[in-house]
Amino acid sequence: MKLKKYLTPVVVLICVGLAALAYFAYNLVFYDYGAGASSFSLSDQVVDTPLFSMQFLWAMTPFLIIIALSILCILLCLWLRKRIIKKDPVMGRFVSERTGLSGTAAVTGQRKFGFMTIRWLIMIGSFLALIYGGKLLGQWYSNLTIPIFACPYNQQQLIGSSCYYLAHLSSLFALAWQDIAIFFVSLMVSLVVLGRLICGFLCPMGLLQDLAHAMRQGLKIEGLSLNEKLYSRLKPIKWTMLLLFLGMSFVGGNFCNFCPALTVSPAFAGFRVSVFLSGFMMILVLVSGFFKRRFFCNICPLGYLMGLFHRISLFKIKKDCQSCTECGACYEACPMGIKEIYTEREKTDVTTADCIMCGACIDKCPENNALSMSFGGIKFYRASRKTFMSGHRKTEKKLIRRIRKREKNEPEQSRKH
Repeated sequence: MKLKKYLTPVVVLICVGLAALAYFAYNLVFYDYGAGASSFSLSDQVVDTPLFSMQFLWAMTPFLIIIALSILCILLCLWLRKRIIKKDPVMGRFVSERTGLSGTAAVTGQRKFGFMTIRWLIMIGSFLALIYGGKLLGQWYSNLTIPIFACPYNQQQLIGSSCYYLAHLSSLFALAWQDIAIFFVSLMVSLVVLGRLICGFLCPMGLLQDLAHAMRQGLKIEGLSLNEKLYSRLKPIKWTMLLLFLGMSFVGGNFCNFCPALTVSPAFAGFRVSVFLSGFMMILVLVSGFFKRRFFCNICPLGYLMGLFHRISLFKIKKDCQSCTECGACYEACPMGIKEIYTEREKTDVTTADCIMCGACIDKCPENNALSMSFGGIKFYRASRKTFMSGHRKTEKKLIRRIRKREKNEPEQSRKH
């Protein structure tokens, strides 16, 4: 009851505030590439304009607004949490149990170049390619409304994306049957070869969320730890998002107006855009991603839709149940809250529709070969006790020095007594 007492007014206040800001953003037009696109020329804005020029910085204004409001929301959440703990000891204990405030934060030591480093490099490279691909390749078309690779809202990209047509099935079914066949064939090839590896390695939104999570860890701010009950409450939201994603175009709506990437991608590429509601969806992504790693991925409709085909994907998460000691480290490390990978005691394949193939479960597994990632049945990343311990060498050395110092002081204190 006390939780509702504190949270209900805050939720109402946030909803009213976002509605007001969204209305303000609707009228704050930097450039609406959805309308008036025919009068827009790439040569006037991007081709001859160097990156980080004044024109480029002006195009980044919507994203800077998003960052400023996200920081404000994060500070508000931290202030609210501190106030709850101070004013209500019982609620303070509840919050401490849920966020880990009563204990010390998990310490991650320094590791050698490995799988997780490669994953970060691929994510950064993918971000640069998707946002700046057109400029890097030097291929431009005068009738493009936003940069090549920047967003699938642009239907004339060098590389087509399934995102736009899946969110606009009415437009897809209006195409010739040859184009529809090519779309579904290319989509199935992508699902088989990559699956949700796209979420863990290639998605620009995933990179921004991981950066927010890394920033919180760097600032040593405690995050939120969702339990199984709270994860289950996110499922109806995820299914609602999926229903809107697939069916909104049939009722005259456009899911792209709610997509957080719609504002961010063109702004990063140097194109002026309107903030609209998608910009404030991005605020929710950044704030939630700051306190809980990959929070938006738990309700992302496109990601879940790709995950439904995990059984035919060549990338798999495998488990050796004999090597597993049921320590629960994989479940605690998983940003998607997948419990099956921890509880499964018979099946080898523990890949689920929610798995984003980030490898966090394997990275935190302390048992040799208990978990592994494979492609076409060939395992290329395995859990290793040596790798696990290497990440805690720095912490281990500190503990050893502390123990030795304590042992050294104990005889001196005993002699005094």
